[in-house]
Amino acid sequence: MARRMRFACILLVLAACGSTPVEQQLLNQFFRAARVRDNTTLSSISAVNFDPRTDGSVQEFKIDSIGAQQHRALQVQQYTDEQNKIRDEQVEFTKKMRDYYQSNSVAIDRVSKAKAAGQPVKGKDAELLDSWTKWDSDSRDLERKLSQARQKVAKEKSTAIASLTAPGRDDADVAGMDVDMITEPVNITAQVQTPDGKTMPKPFVVTLQRASGKKGGQTTEGRWIIMSIEPKA
Repeated sequence: MARRMRFACILLVLAACGSTPVEQQLLNQFFRAARVRDNTTLSSISAVNFDPRTDGSVQEFKIDSIGAQQHRALQVQQYTDEQNKIRDEQVEFTKKMRDYYQSNSVAIDRVSKAKAAGQPVKGKDAELLDSWTKWDSDSRDLERKLSQARQKVAKEKSTAIASLTAPGRDDADVAGMDVDMITEPVNITAQVQTPDGKTMPKPFVVTLQRASGKKGGQTTEGRWIIMSIEPKA
């Protein structure tokens, strides 16, 4: 009986030693999909691509080390508040811009047409044109900032949803959920076949991220998503 128990323990230890780390499994799947440009698989496990036409193909790789995990709270609400603040600024600015134009519409149209025709604009007309040009430039800046804020909210939310959603299931609902975003750096050395056919070892830092959500006393552990693959300096 004792011998059987010892034998069973040995088998368990060997099985544990032989198991493939989840990071290895994920990267195997990623590089395999990247080689054949399987965009469906890539989009389900990664926020980035590794295009064989430009980046080359990873034939094999080894994990050199896995760094310490970092934790932070999901910041969808904070980013949404920032987005709303910029949108309110844009609404107020647009009202002021419209009022300025309505008060000077005839002159603004005249100097704008003169500029477009390559005619000289001088004196008060030049001052008016400079003022209107600044209004227009500031309006474009606010539109750009609002677009960036929207993208920031969408990216933050989409990463959590992608991590927490089981394959083939409807998107996870993160509303009212306390979400911990976990980031993990993985250092690898990859054998990369370049587009011209040469193969050489290259070190990379792969950044993984996953979500852990709590709601109603239940915890949902998300899967890892590849967020970036950067050459290691």
